[in-house]
Parts: sequence; C-alpha cells; structure tokens
Amino acid sequence: MKTELSTQSSTLTFKPGRPIDFRALADAVDRAGFKAGKITLWATGTLKVGADGRAIFTVSGTNQALPVADSPQLAPLKKEAGKEIPIVAEVRFQETPPRLVIASAKPGMEGMPGMKGMGQ
Repeated sequence: MKTELSTQSSTLTFKPGRPIDFRALADAVDRAGFKAGKITLWATGTLKVGADGRAIFTVSGTNQALPVADSPQLAPLKKEAGKEIPIVAEVRFQETPPRLVIASAKPGMEGMPGMKGMGQ
C-alpha cells in the first residue's frame, strides 16, 4: 500500500484471483479514523451487455462481476463487448452490489490492476 498524505490518497494493489469487497475496504478506512471518499478502480476485464442494454464488467482473474452505470463513456465501449479491455472507473461502493461509472477506457489503454481510494 502506498499512501500520500498531501493528496489524502492511497494506492492498493490486490493479489490476482481475489475479489474486492469495496464496502469492507471503505469501512476499514473509516475505522482507521479517516473518511472513505472516492474509490477508483483500474482493471482489465470483459464487458457484457444484456438484451436490455445493461452492462456488466467482469474483472479478469477474479471473475468478480460489477454492474456498470449508464454514462457517456459507456456507450462507445459497448462495441467492445466480449473483448478483454482495460478500464478506469469510479466505484459506487455505497450501492449493493457496487456499480462502476466508467471514467475512461480505450482499446489498447494500459490497465493497472488495483485500486486507488481518495479521502474527501
């Protein structure tokens, strides 16, 4: 774990094959005396789009499936459905199950497995 007090952020890299419990992570930050703010996920995985247009992102190596919120950044990614792609997304960890809001994703973009949580 790398923590930057000046930016109030921490970067965590998780072991491959282990799903992340975002709510438990935020609770641990709160118990440590800080306020869990925004969680940003860098991951590589596969986007699936259902017949109803709803998208699910499955993280490679963990098979953790996360619903994806509709956003302008999601629309162009739908044509990449079924392919492994890297994404950067904000995790809405307060929702059950957590949902992703895509911040950026491009075919060929360098993905960084792991997560960054920023206090607010």
